[in-house]
Amino acid sequence: MKNFLFLCSVLLSTLLMQSLAQSQEQTADKPDRKITVQVNIAPELVPNDADDWVLYVYASKPGARLPLANFKGKLSQLPSEIVLHQSMYLLPHLTLQQAENVVIVAKATKSKNPHQKSPDDIIGYSTSVNFESGPHQSVTMSIDQHDKALVQK
Repeated sequence: MKNFLFLCSVLLSTLLMQSLAQSQEQTADKPDRKITVQVNIAPELVPNDADDWVLYVYASKPGARLPLANFKGKLSQLPSEIVLHQSMYLLPHLTLQQAENVVIVAKATKSKNPHQKSPDDIIGYSTSVNFESGPHQSVTMSIDQHDKALVQK
């Protein structure tokens, strides 16, 4: 039984490494992608304690929540220009290289945990960013609303 489990783990490891190598080969010949994002915030949403709020700016496929590239900073930095590039991934198989269209999300929260949601969270979405016209794109966006995912609950 131990031998069987060992062989299964070796086989699984081999398959995962082959999959990662294929993914890297497919993206090696493509130029690095980046998105220059001009982020601002609606004046009525700026909290008095903006230095204590965390700002997350990330690119994801439309309708998805998993970031392909992400940035973390302080809300008090806005307005600001942020460059998201494909090396800013969380998971190596989910990068800007894997999507032709992305949406930029800028979210601010007082929580230090990005997964802990609060009714005070504020958010903004960009228009769709398409890489068909080239690997370097730019977009302007604004944090202009409370996070609707929380308001609806």
